[in-house]
Amino acid sequence: MMEKIKSVILALLVALSLVQSYFLAYSMPSLEAKVRSNQNYVQTEPLGPEEEVKNLLFPEMIVLHRGEDWHTVFFPSDAPYYNLILTKLQGREFKGFQRNAAEAIDWEQVRREDQGLELRFSRPIPFELLQQVLKIDEDFLFFGDSIDRIWIFVRKGTEEVRTFFFSADGRSVYESQRADLTFGDVTTNVGFGEFWTPFQTADGRLYLPEKNYNKVVELDVSYSRYTIEQMQRNLFFDPGTTRAIPERKDGSLIYTDGKRGLKVVENGGWMSFSDQVVPTEGRNDLIDNVTGAVRFVNQHGGWNGQHLLTLPDDERDTVGVIRFRQYYNHMPVLSSPGMTFGHMQLRLQQGTVTFYERSLINLEEAPVKRRSRELPGGDALRQLIQMAKFDSPAVALFPAYRPSLEKDIITLHPVWAVRLENGNVQIVSESSPAP
Repeated sequence: MMEKIKSVILALLVALSLVQSYFLAYSMPSLEAKVRSNQNYVQTEPLGPEEEVKNLLFPEMIVLHRGEDWHTVFFPSDAPYYNLILTKLQGREFKGFQRNAAEAIDWEQVRREDQGLELRFSRPIPFELLQQVLKIDEDFLFFGDSIDRIWIFVRKGTEEVRTFFFSADGRSVYESQRADLTFGDVTTNVGFGEFWTPFQTADGRLYLPEKNYNKVVELDVSYSRYTIEQMQRNLFFDPGTTRAIPERKDGSLIYTDGKRGLKVVENGGWMSFSDQVVPTEGRNDLIDNVTGAVRFVNQHGGWNGQHLLTLPDDERDTVGVIRFRQYYNHMPVLSSPGMTFGHMQLRLQQGTVTFYERSLINLEEAPVKRRSRELPGGDALRQLIQMAKFDSPAVALFPAYRPSLEKDIITLHPVWAVRLENGNVQIVSESSPAP
């Protein structure tokens, strides 16, 4: 009798266990609090599209050499030729690298006599990052180096194509001995510049147009602003714990949660964000910092238009500072007096962002008005550059936009700008109405 009672009890316990298992599996209670408090985290909202590292790396300019000391320059704004050349090269393969001393070849002779093209970058690009843009041999032994230009040319009187990657230190070049390029590829690309504005150089670095440059337009562009509340939700883990510090004499507003700080200046046009990070040991790696910076912007604001990884102004001695210069209409936008604009800048420590600044002004994709303009060339431009007092040699000239704010419109004025050897960028000439 006792054994039957035990069997019944055991069967009941098994049945009860099965019922409990069913409700645990299919009827889990909600873990969300019924009443929300200010302590709940707020999910960040996207303020712009995400971006990939490969789209932020492109040449500042492409220099074409036709031989007989004739040269021209394509900037990103010179579409479709610039895009066509770059797209073709991105489809080619670069293998069989061999390192040589830079002085092993007479580059001045190559520049004067041989047909070819140079891809010039605004800052040295590590091979590992460049591999995301070009098909570079993965077995390349010198991946620790960075390059600042690529020179592809055909030796005069032959159909031999040679391809060189220039080390940023200026001492070495890496020749791709099995580059997937033909004589026809080079001559076709060079031919795109046949009727373009001729450029000349005195030192092999700074190329200046021989006549006025009329391939620019002045633009009136509508804009919107990211709000302080949007940036708080995107940058603080718990926006409900932030407090505002009273407005300072410079008109800035500061918000903090005790560890992180958000400062807004220029009447809500520019922000800087800081996050205290405990220093850790280890090397501050440029590649980690670039990928970390892109990931941070993707998660905390997004990208308002095209950007280029550039050399930060006066920050050449550190890999901890990453700057992305904004382009509009395929031309870089520079800051102007009283209006900080045209770039995002981040400071990182081993891939972790400690400081982040950017404009809160978001330009509309299409301008509302266009006006044809031209920039000076020839002797007039040379004289302007000679008269300018630079704190470092000028190494590149390029067209850019200087913004000015007028009520609900931002006007983008074309200018000539120079990039200096120390990383600074300075405006050397305004534009004038096109004839």
